[in-house]
Amino acid sequence: MTDSLPHTLLSASSAIVADALDALGLRDQVLNTRIKGVFAGARMVGRAYPVSVVTDSAMPSHPYAGEMQALSAMSAGDVGVYGVQGQTLAAAWGELFSCAAIGRGVAGVLVDGCIRDTQQIGQLNFPVFASGTSPLDTLARARVDSHGISVLCGDMHVVRGDVIVADGDGVVVIPSGKVAEVAAFIAHKHRLEQAAKDDLMAGMAIEEVWEKYGVF
Repeated sequence: MTDSLPHTLLSASSAIVADALDALGLRDQVLNTRIKGVFAGARMVGRAYPVSVVTDSAMPSHPYAGEMQALSAMSAGDVGVYGVQGQTLAAAWGELFSCAAIGRGVAGVLVDGCIRDTQQIGQLNFPVFASGTSPLDTLARARVDSHGISVLCGDMHVVRGDVIVADGDGVVVIPSGKVAEVAAFIAHKHRLEQAAKDDLMAGMAIEEVWEKYGVF
């Protein structure tokens, strides 16, 4: 749940989180940039809940059973992380699932694949990030085959409990065991950056600011 995350992390940008991970030697924690927010200003922070989607053209006896089970398993503050395996234009997420996610307190959804109902999702102000859009339903095209374990999303393996920070710059994944260290780095860098910004705005040369604070 997001209430168990440090406050500095809840308000952090993806850029400063990426800087923190760089400082810890974790330099490849950003998902492929094909994954973008579906409306301007979309932002989310929360614990990853992985969901795997596979192509399947069979007509199911219980339509959307896996999709509903995955959503029902998410807790308040989770971010649904959907990895769509194989080539499909079926939309793994849409408006009604967004409504259900809001009702459960889900922090947002990340889909390495297609979604639909983007205008309606924007009107709901529910943060969704995706790599594509399509009007096609998943029925007899794709299905959820597992959830709550791990998933390949944006060319990275994401496991349950990792922390997702996503905004207009991109999506960063913090390994669950590094959350405290990342939060401490962010708090320290925020203090340095504020002082650096004040000096830059007052006219100090950028080279001098770098020498003084060592941040950009």
